[in-house]
Amino acid sequence: MKPKFAIGDIVAVDGYKDRIFYVDCWREVTQHEEYGAFDYVEYDLTDAINGEWLEADSDDLRLVCRKAASEDFLATYDMTNYPEPTSTAQHFTAGYILGIDYEKEEAVGMAKETPKTARAASAQEVAKRKRETDGLLDEYNDYMRLHATFGYAEYKTKADAVMTKLRREAGE
Repeated sequence: MKPKFAIGDIVAVDGYKDRIFYVDCWREVTQHEEYGAFDYVEYDLTDAINGEWLEADSDDLRLVCRKAASEDFLATYDMTNYPEPTSTAQHFTAGYILGIDYEKEEAVGMAKETPKTARAASAQEVAKRKRETDGLLDEYNDYMRLHATFGYAEYKTKADAVMTKLRREAGE
């Protein structure tokens, strides 16, 4: 049985509107019952923004982006109206606890906030550094265009200063 999603992919989950999750792992499950057996793939997921953990069936998932593009995707992802986590507890999509259909809203006595995962914090840091670097590169290019257009040494000096700052930032 081949999984639809790879570890590191970002997916959306039915019932978790406007939220995105990393695929942490997957497992092949063979369930044996009185009248036969059937196979399916189960996924462990972590909310890419707030770190909430979730377990889901492949039928409940939709691909948002593949692992190779996930860091770039998160660097540009708008987190301004991202939903709050529902709890710090584990969540199972319908039917995973002894065949009972638990709804995530029925959880009792669970905390309302979770700290951001290292991965989400890292994604935000990468996005911040990318914006800073892009701004410095834009500034450098502007000074170089001015230098090429007007030939003033002052523009070349300012461009060199920006490049020095870029190199210093890259070395940190």
